[in-house]
Amino acid sequence: MARAADDLLHHAAGARAVVVGGAKTGAAAARVLVQLGATVTLVDDAPAAKVADGIAKHGLDPAAITLRAGGIDAAIVAGADLVVLSPGVPRAHAALQGALAAGVPLFNEIELAAAVLPSSVAVIAVTGTNGKSTTTTMAGAIASAADARAFVGGNLGTPYCQAALDMLAGAPPPRFAVLELSSYQLETIGTLAVRAAVVTNLSPDHLDRYPDVGAYYAAKARVFALVAPGGGVSLNAADAESRAHLTSMLPRDRARCDFDVPTALEGIAITPHGVQVRWGSVRADLTLANPRIVGHHNRQNAAAAVAGALLAGIPPEAWQAGLDAYAGIAHRLERIGEARGVVWYNDSKATNVDAAVTGLKSFLRGVHLIAGGLGKGAPYAPLVDAARDRVRAVYTIGRDAPAIEAAFADVAPVVSCGTLEVACERAAAAAVPDDVILLSPACASFDQFRDYAHRGDAFRQCFRRLGAGDGQEVG
Repeated sequence: MARAADDLLHHAAGARAVVVGGAKTGAAAARVLVQLGATVTLVDDAPAAKVADGIAKHGLDPAAITLRAGGIDAAIVAGADLVVLSPGVPRAHAALQGALAAGVPLFNEIELAAAVLPSSVAVIAVTGTNGKSTTTTMAGAIASAADARAFVGGNLGTPYCQAALDMLAGAPPPRFAVLELSSYQLETIGTLAVRAAVVTNLSPDHLDRYPDVGAYYAAKARVFALVAPGGGVSLNAADAESRAHLTSMLPRDRARCDFDVPTALEGIAITPHGVQVRWGSVRADLTLANPRIVGHHNRQNAAAAVAGALLAGIPPEAWQAGLDAYAGIAHRLERIGEARGVVWYNDSKATNVDAAVTGLKSFLRGVHLIAGGLGKGAPYAPLVDAARDRVRAVYTIGRDAPAIEAAFADVAPVVSCGTLEVACERAAAAAVPDDVILLSPACASFDQFRDYAHRGDAFRQCFRRLGAGDGQEVG
C-alpha cells in the first residue's frame, strides 16, 4: 500500500485527487495536481463564493476543478484515490475517518511538491516551537548565497508546491530547499526525503489541538523519520526540553551536529564574536555583525541555520555570506518605526507564551505590552515573570484577555481593550519618549484576524494612523 500510495504522487495523471482546504497551500497543491493530469476536487468549510474568490487570487482557475464548499464532504474524501490535506485540518477530523478506514492515502502539499521536483534537491527541514521561522530564513539566506534558485518556504508562507509549479513552467529546479515544518504538517508527511533536520527548541504549545504535551512533542519528532541516508540531525544542546524528550528518538544511523554546544565540544557553538564550527574536519569561525541578528535567541537561530547548512552540504564559503545578507523577518520583533520618541515593535508572530517571553526580554524597561487573542492552553506565568520591572502596562485584546488580565493583576496595570485598534490608541496615549509599544500577543490570532500576518499588518496601520505624520517608519 505504501508503495502504491507513493506512486500516486509521482504519477497522478487520471487519479481522483481531493484537496482539503482552499487557502494558499491548498490552491497551490490543486494547481500542481491539475497540471499533472489529475481530476481534482477541492473541499473547504467556507462558502463557495469566498473559496472561489480566494483560490482565484492564488492563481487557481475555479473552472479547472470541482469545488465543494460549505463543509468537508466525507463521502467524496472517502472515494478519492489520494487526499492532499492542508495543515490546518487535523487527521482526526470526523470527515476524514471514512477515508482513513478505506486506506485512502493522505498527503501534505510538501510531499506532492517533493514528488514533482528532482530527488537531488537537498532539503533542510526546520521545526521546533520558537525560532523556526527566523532559523528558516537565516538558513535560506545561506542557501541562496550558494544557489540563487534556492527555495525558502513551507509553513513560513510560500507553499513548496510553488517550486514545483515554477519547474513545470520551465524554470530550473533549486539545488537546496529550506522548509519550515509545523507539527501540523509533520502529522501527515511521511515520504519527504530530508537531508538536514533541525529542531530549534521545544516548549508546550498547541495544547488546543493535542491531548497533551507528549503528543505535541511526538509530532515534532516525526521529522527524524524523514532524514535520508547520508543526512543528519541537529538539536539545541542548550534546550533542556529537546534533550529530555528527543534524544531517545534520534535515528542512530544518521549524522548529528548539535548547535549552541560548549566551545570545547564538537558542533556549532556561540561565541562572544559569532559562531564557531568544529565538526569532524570542518573548522570555521563566523562573525555576526549583521545588525538584524540581535540578542542571544537570534545568535542561537544563526547557529541552528549553520548546522542545517553544514548537514545539507552547503559549502562553508556561503555560511558567512548568507548570515551577512540576512534581511530579517516580518512580524518577529520587527521594528515598525518611531513616533514622538516611542518605538513600536511588531512581534505578532509570537503566538505562544514562550515566544512572547523571548520578545519581551529583548527590552529592559518602559514596555507597553499588547497581548491576547486565541489562547493555546499554556499558563501565562512565564510571561508575567518576564514582565516584572520591564512593563509599564498591559493592554489586552481578544478571547483570552480575561485570563491574561487575571495573571497580571498584581504585577502591572492592566487595560482591557478588546481590539487591537483600541489597545494601540491607549498605549500611544500613555507612552512617553524612550518607551516601547510592543505587540507580542502570546496567543494565536484566529479569533479576530486571518492569521498572525494580518494582525501584524493591522498593527502597522495603527502606527501609521496614530503617528499622524510624526512617525518615522522603518522598512
